[in-house]
Amino acid sequence: MLLLNRFSFLTLFFLISGFFFAVVFYSLFRHPSHFHDKVDFPLNGFFGRGNPFADNPSIVPFSVNVSNKELAGLKDRLTKSRIGHEQLEDVHDFEYGFPIGELMEWRDRWLNEYDWREAEKKLNAMGDHFRTQIEGLQIHFIRSRPADPSIYKRVVPILLCHGWPGNVFEFHKLVPLLTNPRSNSIRNISSSEVAFEVIVPSIPGYGWSEQPHKGGFNQMATARIFHKLMVERLGFRRYIAQGGDWGSVVTSNMARMFPESVAGLHLNVVFPDFKSPSQLLISLFGSLAPRWIFSGPEGPTYKLAGIFSFIFRESGYMHIQATKPDTVGVALNDSPLGLLAYILEKFVCWTNPSFLKLADGGLGKKFSQDDLLTIVSIYWFNGNILSSQRYYKEHFASDSNTEKVYRKYVTVPTAYAAFPYDLGGVLPREMVSRQYNLTQMTLFEDGGHFAAFECPKELGEDIIRFVQGLSLN
Repeated sequence: MLLLNRFSFLTLFFLISGFFFAVVFYSLFRHPSHFHDKVDFPLNGFFGRGNPFADNPSIVPFSVNVSNKELAGLKDRLTKSRIGHEQLEDVHDFEYGFPIGELMEWRDRWLNEYDWREAEKKLNAMGDHFRTQIEGLQIHFIRSRPADPSIYKRVVPILLCHGWPGNVFEFHKLVPLLTNPRSNSIRNISSSEVAFEVIVPSIPGYGWSEQPHKGGFNQMATARIFHKLMVERLGFRRYIAQGGDWGSVVTSNMARMFPESVAGLHLNVVFPDFKSPSQLLISLFGSLAPRWIFSGPEGPTYKLAGIFSFIFRESGYMHIQATKPDTVGVALNDSPLGLLAYILEKFVCWTNPSFLKLADGGLGKKFSQDDLLTIVSIYWFNGNILSSQRYYKEHFASDSNTEKVYRKYVTVPTAYAAFPYDLGGVLPREMVSRQYNLTQMTLFEDGGHFAAFECPKELGEDIIRFVQGLSLN
């Protein structure tokens, strides 16, 4: 009788276990349920001052030119910077944040050696700058074309979208590689048949784009505005979209909302969709048994625990920006040194996590000091760190219909340039393909979150390889 009971118990156990794993594996590998979902989204919005008015469709030339008065004001504030703390005697790295010794060295360089006028030359040399009004806002963008388009079989329009805490300057080395790949020595593509007409807009509330004057300006609204820029203002019928960080979210939304116009999507950041039960299951079981779930070489490196460890360690900024951006933004907008510490600390943690243990944060390993100071200076002179932080609150305050847009499967051909030190590491292709029509995935040996800024040649080569295989008809 006891033996029979044990047999019955084991039978029941295996039946329940088998049913459980059958459900799990069905959830893991079935087609995404939202593949064919039709998602409605507003075709227009208004984020200008006052009551809605008709946009002026004119495209007006623009140049970056900060006044001498503003430059003098920055130097005055840096000179009068108030530091009220001392460095902990037994801390010599970035574990507590930006160490005071390094901070004062950066202040001295910004004050005495950095030349904003040289930065202006770099910015204006990226291409022709313009502004145009869309949905009540003045949208700044850069347009750069091949010097000699006749040597290429195709010149393809591409939109590059930045993120936070970056801006259009992130792309200053990538743009010439895309407009003239043959003359810029990108390896393996000296005979490239494709070049690009590059459009680099500033997200509203960043750089030289006007900040939104109404709530609700999220990544879906940005996608709609940038699509209008490409199609209605510039007249492109089809185009490529590329992005990282917020740029990944914006361009993914462009592909979801306007698949008839977005011919290809290239991303250097893909965020996991942990709101999807199947994604969470893939992530959990893939972390425990990567050989069973993941087929690519990136699989064994994926660890869910590592992602959560990163979130706990590095996401404090996100919580405050997603809840009270108008509080922290005031402090940063009033102190150039505070702004520098807040922004550059992200270029330490998000470029390579091991840089946290270095006394200088490894900031000189991947970027020039002047280029980093230009990123910070653009926020300072435009006074829009606060409006850039509101972008987080608007994202996390999205309504249910907006969430449906964010989670809709992307049918547009998609490439993922996977850099090993990006936030949380490389997302395995099985997880990426749950969200995107993944047609190309490239694993790089080095590189972090700011790929266009850190690895422009590698990223440029990957973009060109992807687009050469696409049909834009």
